[in-house]
Amino acid sequence: MSRPGFVIETDARTPSLLTMAGSRLSLARLGVGTKVVYPAESMLSSNPIRLIDQALEAPVGSEPLAKRLQSGTRLTVVVLDDERPSPRMRFDVRRSLVERVLEIAARGGVDDVAIVVAGGLGKRWSPYDMTRVLGDRVATSFQPDGRIESHDVTADDLVPLGEVDGHTVRLNRRVAESDLVVVVGAQHGHVPATALTGGLFDVETHRRLGGVSATEPFALAVAQLVAGSVEAFTLRAVLGQPYLHGLLGFATKREWEWGIGDRLSFVAARQAGALAPRTTGRLLHAAPHADYEVLDVVAGEPATANAEAAAVWQAANAIEVVGSADVVVIPVWAGSLADQDPVGSPINAAHEALVRRLGSHLGTPLLRPGGVVIAMHPLEARFSNRRQSAASDFFAKVLPTTIDPAEMGGFDEAACNDEWYASLYRKQFADHPLRTFQTWYRVARATQGASDVIWVGGNRRTADLFGHRAATTYGDALELASNTVGRTPSITVLHGPGLPLGDVR
Repeated sequence: MSRPGFVIETDARTPSLLTMAGSRLSLARLGVGTKVVYPAESMLSSNPIRLIDQALEAPVGSEPLAKRLQSGTRLTVVVLDDERPSPRMRFDVRRSLVERVLEIAARGGVDDVAIVVAGGLGKRWSPYDMTRVLGDRVATSFQPDGRIESHDVTADDLVPLGEVDGHTVRLNRRVAESDLVVVVGAQHGHVPATALTGGLFDVETHRRLGGVSATEPFALAVAQLVAGSVEAFTLRAVLGQPYLHGLLGFATKREWEWGIGDRLSFVAARQAGALAPRTTGRLLHAAPHADYEVLDVVAGEPATANAEAAAVWQAANAIEVVGSADVVVIPVWAGSLADQDPVGSPINAAHEALVRRLGSHLGTPLLRPGGVVIAMHPLEARFSNRRQSAASDFFAKVLPTTIDPAEMGGFDEAACNDEWYASLYRKQFADHPLRTFQTWYRVARATQGASDVIWVGGNRRTADLFGHRAATTYGDALELASNTVGRTPSITVLHGPGLPLGDVR
């Protein structure tokens, strides 16, 4: 069991602390009295089979999976991919989950089995992705017969389940027509998932669920409709914090526990980045892998099992942070953006800082109303030509026109109807264009309570385009913030590449 997360308050004896901004690494001394939130300790992953078997034999709110499977059952295994952790798992626990389900199905005489990857608006899986995540055994068994598919939100054969608030909800055909759906996924956050998430719906349902006019009652009604239409069983692994290897191994350790090897690795990584930033950035930060301790595996009735998985995550990662801060400082590491870029796109960087990390709390927000966010990332306007084509156009054409989500309806509708974007999504494994719009909508909502967002080392044009500001150094950012929060603000820093869960009181 890993050591829990904690908060330190810096004083004159506190060593210089690691900051990460894109692919830039540095050690910085923070002002006396700064609160630094460290996530729970990272641990190596271990064989999860024992936990999986225990969960399947004693599920919550359901009979064991083996008793629900028999000859003639039409079984679909749904692999969730819209909530995977980043950095990418070194060994993807979803492989073990899927293999165990398939073994139980085979023992029960089930021969009508298919696998559906639920990625929502994210990129659809290529054959390489299926082999990498699920392993050769599963891929070679299911791919030749077409029994594994990556859900297409634009498909013509999606099945209407019913209407919610006048909107027809459509679901993946194979899932809708199955006798039993087993949903497997990895819990890496405190937000409980719904039975199937939005990863299997049509584009229009996604627009309603994640659009400007999205409401919680509508989302709950959709979840209830799915729960009443699909017989489902959930199997979910709860993961700990990322444990990095190799030259970046020091990044997930506490600085005062660094050994001589960690210090040498930091110096080597920083100097290599300075001498050859693009090459080193791609090697170290573009597609890192991390180990994740499997804290527990939960199985059973979807709503109950998902709530229990969220509770396990919370118990292992909750950190009490006393009081909301005037300033919250958020380093943004490129390796946590999971877009195969050594720096990370500016839109993904904003989402990582303002939605995923600033929102990683329970109860009272980490930032007080009217406070200032200081984020660290270069905000370089670089996008993958293929996967992020729609994001690049959004950055170049939509944001210069408006940053207000309420004024983007016509733009997102046009993007959804664009044949080129549709082709990139369906055939070239690019994100669906609506993903970029909804990412920005979440960023805009996350900044509503802040008086300012300042990017240290950020590209000034990009920051201006976002409606934010840029500063050359951390000291400059505090100087800019002082106009709002004064000269002696309370400051909270979210440390490292992990995901701290602030239980603010």
